[in-house]
Amino acid sequence: MKLAPKQRICFWLLLGLTIFTVVWREAGGVNLDGVEPVILPTSTVAIVQSDKASAVDIEYEEIKAMIREAVELAGGFSDLIFDGATVVIKPNLVNWTDYTKPGWGGEPLPTEANGVTTDWRVTRAVVELVRELNPSGKVYIMEGSSVPTRLVMEKLKYTPEYIPGTDGILAIEEDSGKWKDYNSPGIVAVDLPDGLLHKKYYLNRKYKEADVVISLPCLKNHWHAAVTGAIKNVAIGATPGNIYGNSSRNPGRNSMVDHNSRRGDLHMWIHDYYKCRPVDFVIMDGLQGIQNGPTPCYEVSRTLRLSKDQMNMRLILAGRDAVAVDTVEALIMNWDPQSVKYLVFLNKSGLGNICPSAISVRGKKVDEVRKDFAGVRPPAGGYPIKKMTTPAFTYNGYEIEDGRVVFSLAPDECIVKMEICLNGVDRPEQVLTGDFHRVPVDLSRLGPGENRLTIHAYDRFFNRVSKTFLLQPNPEAGLYRVEEDGPSETQVLAVGG
Repeated sequence: MKLAPKQRICFWLLLGLTIFTVVWREAGGVNLDGVEPVILPTSTVAIVQSDKASAVDIEYEEIKAMIREAVELAGGFSDLIFDGATVVIKPNLVNWTDYTKPGWGGEPLPTEANGVTTDWRVTRAVVELVRELNPSGKVYIMEGSSVPTRLVMEKLKYTPEYIPGTDGILAIEEDSGKWKDYNSPGIVAVDLPDGLLHKKYYLNRKYKEADVVISLPCLKNHWHAAVTGAIKNVAIGATPGNIYGNSSRNPGRNSMVDHNSRRGDLHMWIHDYYKCRPVDFVIMDGLQGIQNGPTPCYEVSRTLRLSKDQMNMRLILAGRDAVAVDTVEALIMNWDPQSVKYLVFLNKSGLGNICPSAISVRGKKVDEVRKDFAGVRPPAGGYPIKKMTTPAFTYNGYEIEDGRVVFSLAPDECIVKMEICLNGVDRPEQVLTGDFHRVPVDLSRLGPGENRLTIHAYDRFFNRVSKTFLLQPNPEAGLYRVEEDGPSETQVLAVGG
């Protein structure tokens, strides 16, 4: 068909704009939606990594120790879990087969460190930690798989033999009543007047009314939601299959919401359902990690081997803010959390942080453990970060005023946070989220002799630059020299007189 001159001009303009948009996205994971994150009170996310060479080499006692360390770094259970509480633990058991063969067939997944499903040992360790504080209360493991959940549980060692100490290992579709029984005592209707997709949702009663809900997701990406972690684990996996399932025999929830909607119906659903019952704590199984997730299949990864998509991360993540944990997860995988609609929706609803300026990472740093995760770009958004540059700042000297040493810096515009650490202690002495040109440090915080002060500067992807200063109390005031200290510059300052 021959186009008129004006039609040809419009065609080429539209084509040029499309190409420009694709190139722009490829160039740097640029936030194309103009997201302005809501800054909430600071959230803490812990990252703990095993020093074993392979995820499959990590044994149970080390897994439990990693989880204990991550939980403590993230704030602990002591003010959350009490004796007599009802605690629901929600793992991610999407299926029990390896989807890497054409036709959605495949072999059974390994029961340990497969990366697709929550390792039963992680769940067992969490049950044991919960029981230390809650010996007489109720502890339930609850899950809703994409196929009959009881079968998946049996295949993946989710049985009392392997996970003792619970009051029930429950398939949510079995515990919620009969098929399409909206009056079942096993479910509760939740009105959500400000819901983005619907104004009413149905939740399992034990899940909704629990004193504490702990999400145990896997570290992986998702072909529809971009990132699947603590939030999607419950916003899809905790939906009662008897209400939202495909049929009375198929509890999969593929048809309850349009997963491929470009306007983001899936993301609106996730926002709404999570808001009906936010989780209280997250412990993420990152022992293996999966790219081309959530369940690698030939059509996505073009491989017949699950091992091709396993990432050997050897991590446990933990935190109370599920949005912040999933944000850190996304950045570990090199995916832009501010391009994931449901994370943005939840942040705007005040349910968690997505900006690193309001997220304190304890333990390992993001840039120490991150890897590039391959995956499909979903229709509704979600982009890998293709190009990142390390932020920088220049040291221009210092002044002593009012009992403080004030560093004069020239920072890059991309910097969103600075952390000031003293003498190798991981917990920051001070956190700055603005005015990075003048960084004051209270001299009373310094010990006798030489003090090592490190400034970590971060951009919104948790890229980091660090500079270390050695503060000496008595040499001639105003003198300093610059030395190289590995990847950082060490400034030796003469402070005092």
